[in-house]
Amino acid sequence: MSPTHVIPDEFSSGAPPAVLARTIVAADTHDVMREQLDFLIEHAQHRVRGCSQCYRYLRARAVLMEIFSTAAK
Repeated sequence: MSPTHVIPDEFSSGAPPAVLARTIVAADTHDVMREQLDFLIEHAQHRVRGCSQCYRYLRARAVLMEIFSTAAK
């Protein structure tokens, strides 16, 4: 995905429709990942076990904790 996406806008106010460009800036990837991690951590704190979000949390935690297990070797 590109960092920006241009969407044409059509306006008509009695005159022929003019096409204007509206630019939407993509969210920062780091902010999105952090938001998802915060959501999963909060979800896991409620001790709901066995749902798909819990499995996402466990997979993400395993990947993030891997650096600590290989650093000790």
